[in-house]
Amino acid sequence: MRKLILALALVLALSTVRADVELSSLLDASAGSWEGELYYLDYRSGQRFGIPMRVDARMTPDGATLVRELTFTDPGNLVHAINLVTIDRDSGELVEAYFREGRGELLRYDVVDVEFENDRQWRIVYEQDGNDDNRPARIRHTLSRNGDEMSSSKEVRFLDSDDDGLILRNGSLLTLKEAG
Repeated sequence: MRKLILALALVLALSTVRADVELSSLLDASAGSWEGELYYLDYRSGQRFGIPMRVDARMTPDGATLVRELTFTDPGNLVHAINLVTIDRDSGELVEAYFREGRGELLRYDVVDVEFENDRQWRIVYEQDGNDDNRPARIRHTLSRNGDEMSSSKEVRFLDSDDDGLILRNGSLLTLKEAG
């Protein structure tokens, strides 16, 4: 029995390392200069709005963290934000820090699905329980690359509602302008 437990622990450890390596390569595969649109749902009006967006992404020299500089036009002003993304080597969680206009937040997500064909064709889905529109919600993010296009989406399922459906909250559609 003890050998079985040790064997299962080894398999689990190896699968965690493999997932970590795979996820890190996905982050690396999103490095470069990207341009396109950031879109979002305005809950008050129910309308979808799109604004121009630019993302300059690079990996840190140790290959552990993706640094994304985001520039977009929020109605009335130009926004500069920094987004740091890494994979926690102990938990396997995707960890994201986001800084904008003197404010910052740290978020941790469970990685629920990874599809990797090659550096130009992949998808990652990660989730967390949190709040959206001041309501408790399950939040699902999907980031995917298809050739020179990268898309992201944030979907929300409110936990204080009987509706089990996901609402598309925001996302982006970007085209690679210069590989990183």
